[in-house]
This record gives sequence, structure tokens and C-alpha cells, in this order.
Amino acid sequence: MKKVNEKLKKYIENQILPHYDNFDHGHDRRHADSVIERGLEFAEDLNDDNINIDIVYASCAYHDIGMIKGRKGHANFSYEYVLNDEKLKEFFDEDEIKLIAEACQDHSTSTGRPPRTIYGMIVSDADKDSDINIGLMRGWDFSIFHFPNMTFEEHIDDIHKEIYKRFNINGTVKLYLPIQKIQSFLNEMRYYAYNKEAYRDKMLELLAKEDNIEK
Repeated sequence: MKKVNEKLKKYIENQILPHYDNFDHGHDRRHADSVIERGLEFAEDLNDDNINIDIVYASCAYHDIGMIKGRKGHANFSYEYVLNDEKLKEFFDEDEIKLIAEACQDHSTSTGRPPRTIYGMIVSDADKDSDINIGLMRGWDFSIFHFPNMTFEEHIDDIHKEIYKRFNINGTVKLYLPIQKIQSFLNEMRYYAYNKEAYRDKMLELLAKEDNIEK
């Protein structure tokens, strides 16, 4: 496996990733670490010598940094943050920094277009949580954080509408990499998009394990 530049990794771990501790549960440090881990894994699975692992790492690490300014438009803010981070010039040339910025901007489904580069595809797919349980719990955590006064059934309705919007056959979520793990995740999420009761039962199961609801 290719190794990430240790000085780059140290800078990002000390100066960039701590910002995620202030974001909501759907975009927190745990999520950032997971996206980095999946992004590096996907890059390895692609087995392409032209892929720069440092660009993959930085793109994944910075992808949600724009949340500093709020959720709305955060991918564009991430793009701007990368371009304005002078420290990155110690590790990348101008063209490489632009690739990182574009990958951060392209990870969001709200762009309405596919990522421009393989790095954007990696970040976009890594952002989707290829573990079905983590993906579903991330949606739950987001709803709980932003709508704390909703009842259980209201949360289920709210989240399921979002799942359907994202994962129905013509949904906003697009997955790009030819990796079996990613395609399996898409198929499972699509199943829950079309089966609300199955989704509700799955959430009851997950929440019971997490002890997030009263018995």
C-alpha cells in the first residue's frame, strides 16, 4: 500500500481534522476519519499507478472543512478553503491543489453533475458510508441533532423521505467507482428507499444496539 507523506499527515491531523469536532454528528471527526479510511482503501482497490495517494488523503480530509461556515454550500466553502490554505503549497504544486479543491467541491450531490476527476469520484463514493449500518445511523444522528423535538415516528418519516430522495432509481446519489463493496451498499440503500417498514425495523434494531431509545 502506498504511504501518505508523514509531514502532510501530521499537519492535517493537528490543524485540519480538529475542526470536525465542532460539526454535527453527520459531519464530525468520526465521519472525516471514515471518509479518509475508505478513500485510501478505494484508491488501493483501483490499483492505478497514476493516482497520487497524497491528493487522495488531502481531498478526503478537507472535503467537509467548509462546514466551518455552515452546512449550506459547504462543498463550495471547502473548495475555497483548500485554495487559500498556504500550507498546502509545501506539499503540492498549483495544479495538484486545484485537484484537491475540485474533489472537495465535487463530493456533494447538490452539484447535479459527476465529479471532474478520479479524486472527486473517490471522495464522493467514500463520503457515502459503504457500511450500511453506519450510513443509516449517520442519517439518524443528523436528524436527532437538527430536529431534537421530533418524535420517533417523525424522525423515521423525515429520514426515510431523504433516503428515497437520494437512493431511488433516479435519486440524487450517484456512485462512480467500479468496486463491488460500493455497488452492494447502493443496492441495500435502494432496498430501504423502496421499503419504509423494512427501514423502520432496521432502525429499531440499530437503535436498540446503540441504546439510543428508551426501552
